[in-house]
Amino acid sequence: MNIIDVLSLFNMDIHSLSAESTGVVLALMSAVCWAVGSSVYKKGLEGIDPWSGNLVRTGCAALGFLFIVVVKGTVSVLPSITLHLLWWLIFSAFFAFFLGDLLFLTSLKRIGVSRTVPVSSTYPLFVTVWAFIVYKRPVSLFIVVGTLFIVVAIKLISGEGDKNTNTGTVKSKDEDKSKLDEREDTQNTNHSKGVLLALLAAVCWSISVIVLDYLLLFLPTEAVAVVRFFITFLLTAAVVSTQTFTFNKNALLWIGIGGTALLVISNYMFLEAIKLASSTKVAPISAVYPVISVFLAAIFLKEKLTRRVIGGTLMSFLGIFLVTLG
Repeated sequence: MNIIDVLSLFNMDIHSLSAESTGVVLALMSAVCWAVGSSVYKKGLEGIDPWSGNLVRTGCAALGFLFIVVVKGTVSVLPSITLHLLWWLIFSAFFAFFLGDLLFLTSLKRIGVSRTVPVSSTYPLFVTVWAFIVYKRPVSLFIVVGTLFIVVAIKLISGEGDKNTNTGTVKSKDEDKSKLDEREDTQNTNHSKGVLLALLAAVCWSISVIVLDYLLLFLPTEAVAVVRFFITFLLTAAVVSTQTFTFNKNALLWIGIGGTALLVISNYMFLEAIKLASSTKVAPISAVYPVISVFLAAIFLKEKLTRRVIGGTLMSFLGIFLVTLG
């Protein structure tokens, strides 16, 4: 039973769709899971550091995908992985979940969902560039324009986040102006660093995504996922072993349980989408998730929803429509 058969159990009949259309549907569904996950991870990081949070995420996700591998009976594929494929699995895991996700979680903890997610989601632009350079894959005008629309939407939402940064401080009338200036400079520096970390996460994710096209030619989706998560878990554990591991009930509930469920489902759908429709089409479509994330953050994290955010939403959905046509 594959992911399409599972969806059919919930009266979601997508067997009649073409392979490419099915990939688009799965990409959109993975985007929803990622959107929910952003708020879940932000909540789970309260009281713990990003290294510990990533260790919990990847460890639980590895176990989740191992369960899927056992259920689908593809365990026998794992011993047959060649050194060549193992190298690319390590390469992909490093840029996706070890470095990329660590940068994302650090930025998330530093500047929040409404600013981190839109900036980090610019990775489809890099995916398109890598696909052209590495695979010489032609890019249609619709995909280019659609990607640009999505990037503009992300910029709108990201700019709104800058305007509404809530520092949680109250400026007293008696407070020294120089201290206020120093505090504002520190806050601006922290914001700039957070945005830079989110942008670097986007670059890392794009490098990993473009390698997935190659890996999925030789290995089943769940096999690629379980190996990448176990590799990331081992790399993260090696780093965490040199420092203090922080953990609490909040992290267990939000990152360990909720975050893992979303991570396993979203990554499985995302990999299947790439397998069916290619990374150049899937990546821009899945980039709608920052729009959904902002609305969810407004509901659950009480972040302000403004005209810029609504405008970004419309631009993003228009971009998805153009990419689908392409």
